[in-house]
Amino acid sequence: MRLLKKVFTPPFSSDLWNEAIRGQAVLAGLTVQEQERLWALAHTLLHKTSIQTVGELVLNETDYLRIALLVSLPILNLDLDWYRGLHEIIIYPEAFAPRHVWQDEFGITHQDRQLLAGEAWDQGLMLLSWHEVETSGPLDGHHVVIHECAHWLDMQNGTANGRPPLHRGVDSEDWLKHFSDAYTAFTTSPHRSCAALDTYAAKNPAEFFAVCCELFFERALVLKHCWPEIYRLLVAFFQQTPDNRAVSV
Repeated sequence: MRLLKKVFTPPFSSDLWNEAIRGQAVLAGLTVQEQERLWALAHTLLHKTSIQTVGELVLNETDYLRIALLVSLPILNLDLDWYRGLHEIIIYPEAFAPRHVWQDEFGITHQDRQLLAGEAWDQGLMLLSWHEVETSGPLDGHHVVIHECAHWLDMQNGTANGRPPLHRGVDSEDWLKHFSDAYTAFTTSPHRSCAALDTYAAKNPAEFFAVCCELFFERALVLKHCWPEIYRLLVAFFQQTPDNRAVSV
């Protein structure tokens, strides 16, 4: 019989918590119970997932905890199995441009580079810009960590397409209809359907889902006003109601 090693979680410290969430308003509206649950999730994540820096970037223990807390927020009421396969989080000092190799419809191989703030790779990697993490603090509907975590959750069904694995009781046809309708409306007239949503959401259904997740956690009431059905479906998926948090008002 193989015994599982228990992950040590330090006792919750309000002082360390406040230091770790400094400048991250998306973490500021949690209840004490949510804080303690997120604290435990984050420390388990730190134990199971490698976080590495690139170049001259130097982070301290509080910085690593901040990253872990942000990454754990979307799965606050789920569990770390939703991040299965995520082995390493790589933190760049600034935006980065990884090399992409891809084939077109004729089988011709291409290479390109594009400046990015974050990226989720199905090879078990998540890439983040520390500058973007630090400047994602205000509740403006943009948060690179939430965006990339949404992609990772989406990829649990295979290729990211805006349809992550759904919990029992969440109708897949209901999900497809409302997300498809909202995506079509947004690509047709972004400012009329939801002016607060970043226009990057119009790129494809996977980006639409990820950007909606950013708005869900950062400006829940705005998303609820624009698309109440999308908000309802994200509540069912994440099993969180961020509109009840003080920071969402």
